[in-house]
Amino acid sequence: MIRRLLAASVLIGALGTSMTAGAAPVASGLAWNIVAHSTRGVLVSDAMLTSGGVRFRAIRLTSGNVLLRWHVGSQDPPGAIGKVPVDARNAIDWSSEGLAGVLAVFNGGFKIAAHAGGSMADGVTTAPLVKGDATIALNAQGRWQMGVWGTPGFPSASFRPIAIRQNLMPLVEAGVPTPAALSPSWSQWGSPLNYRPAEPRTALGVDAQGNLIYIATMTGVLPGQLARALASAGARFGMELDMNPYWPILGASTSPLHSPGEMPVQIPGSEHSPSVFFSGWERDFFVAVAEPVNPSCGWSAPGLTSPTAARPQPLHLEAPASFAGLAKGVMLQLCQLTP
Repeated sequence: MIRRLLAASVLIGALGTSMTAGAAPVASGLAWNIVAHSTRGVLVSDAMLTSGGVRFRAIRLTSGNVLLRWHVGSQDPPGAIGKVPVDARNAIDWSSEGLAGVLAVFNGGFKIAAHAGGSMADGVTTAPLVKGDATIALNAQGRWQMGVWGTPGFPSASFRPIAIRQNLMPLVEAGVPTPAALSPSWSQWGSPLNYRPAEPRTALGVDAQGNLIYIATMTGVLPGQLARALASAGARFGMELDMNPYWPILGASTSPLHSPGEMPVQIPGSEHSPSVFFSGWERDFFVAVAEPVNPSCGWSAPGLTSPTAARPQPLHLEAPASFAGLAKGVMLQLCQLTP
């Protein structure tokens, strides 16, 4: 079996979980519903949680069973679409990500003009990285690590990111809202419309098992409310993503999509269908992709030969040595069969 990193990680303490047959794991007492699964286990789960009287949509991507990719938008980061390889541009790469099977899509962070942090895709720096900012890093295997940029040990020495996205300071650390998140100085968490601090907001975090959690609400909330909701969903570390009514967008499918299709799990009241990511969107976003059914196989990208040199990152199958010499189509069929 191929040696693969099966769990994304940050330096976090243990958090108890339980698993029952036919049910998704439970974190922090929140009941998660299985959205998509395979013989590898749960791929995507979702929940509607209430925090401070506000309802939030939450989805969770299972570490080791799901890959994550980051894309630039057509307008933001400015000029990036003409610099990054096609697999990281402003639409789902159906020839690569669609081959594996798209499970979920969701919005990215603030505009670069907001000076909320840096970003990098396929070796192209689209905005300078900022020490001290909350960061998600993605490697060639689609695994994620989250932490504070510039902190020793993050990302780990062997991780080798191919994509990085930052957005402001941490929202959640050690499983609780940060003092900055609870501060009355709400202006440090983005510029709301008409100077009304309570706005629709989104956030991203990682739990003690390395699973990735995205939450969103179209109800106006303050940063502290967002942080409490993310922590209540089980996040040990988290960052704010985009805000204001126009930008929160989420879609999750009940099975991997190999071409544009239905994504019934969405944010109630969102102004956009997740189908905007199918053909092209103006802002950055994330794409979650399914690992092959056969755990002996895995999807991977080539990786970077230099952290500052552009290199396309299309997905390809990694398979057991016994599959060597087989046609790609045959290999794909074998990898998608239950062993």
